[in-house]
Amino acid sequence: MNKAEQIKTIAMAEQAVANNPTAVEQQIDLGIAYFEAERYADALTTFQKASELAPDHARVYNWIGRAYYHLGPPEKAIVAYEHAIALSQASIDPYFGLGILYVAQLGDYAAGLAAFQRGLEHHPEEGFVRAFIGSTYARMGRFDDAIATLEQTIDQQPDNAFAYGWLSIIYLYQKRFDDVITACQQEIVINDNHSARRVLGFAHDLLGRPEAAIAELERSIALEPEDYEARGALARLYRTVGRRADAAEHHAIAAAQAQQDNEYGQACFAAVSGKTEQALTLVEAGLAKGQSQKGWARIDPEFVFVSEDPRFQALITMEKSNA
Repeated sequence: MNKAEQIKTIAMAEQAVANNPTAVEQQIDLGIAYFEAERYADALTTFQKASELAPDHARVYNWIGRAYYHLGPPEKAIVAYEHAIALSQASIDPYFGLGILYVAQLGDYAAGLAAFQRGLEHHPEEGFVRAFIGSTYARMGRFDDAIATLEQTIDQQPDNAFAYGWLSIIYLYQKRFDDVITACQQEIVINDNHSARRVLGFAHDLLGRPEAAIAELERSIALEPEDYEARGALARLYRTVGRRADAAEHHAIAAAQAQQDNEYGQACFAAVSGKTEQALTLVEAGLAKGQSQKGWARIDPEFVFVSEDPRFQALITMEKSNA
């Protein structure tokens, strides 16, 4: 939905609430319209009004949790998600939101895994949750469990592109480049996307196939021109094959794009560009500021180019409870 469509949707939802201010579903619709426009504070206020009108409405508390996910503090999101679950186990959404919060924001992988597993007990048909369990195992470094869970997901849901994507990330970390290529190709059949093309390009690059890597990275930035990691790797490969003008052009574009991101994002760009020292300095700063979790940094595809450096390994060493 573009900006104009969002404005129109919000205006219609606001009018509906004005016409009937005690209608809970219309309050929820307005809150969702604000949420989708990234007006999270307005969304939270609206969902809280809905909760006053219907204190036992589980869906409202799930949306309150989602708003707090973006606004903070995370503890309030946890309370809202747990309250939604206590009111009703009919929806997978609050379990999923709780799991993502623990994994992506707090780096508490054990708690995230428990939340996903609780949800799957009530909703065994939800393959995407099983795939997220696999991705959580991967962040924890439990790669055999991750692969087994993702393969089980694919057996039950052959069109689960997310599961193939995570298999490719694990295989890249394990330097199983032929398996990376197979997983990426299967993902692309389901959903041709820039991330899969980027990882596929990395695999060809590390196998010493620069022309094949260039073709995939060019496709990645055609699909997503803002993919500065793919563009940075492409610029480096252009230099490798003697296309210096193309290399300079794409490096300049990617550098400007990366500069708009935080230190962690800039570290990814430096890593794919062959600037190991800069990548290590930036990833240390990014992790110290909480811009990403060590569990993700360890397997982040961009860091495959610096992963064997002992200084990188020291940076991403995790506490035993979450390893």
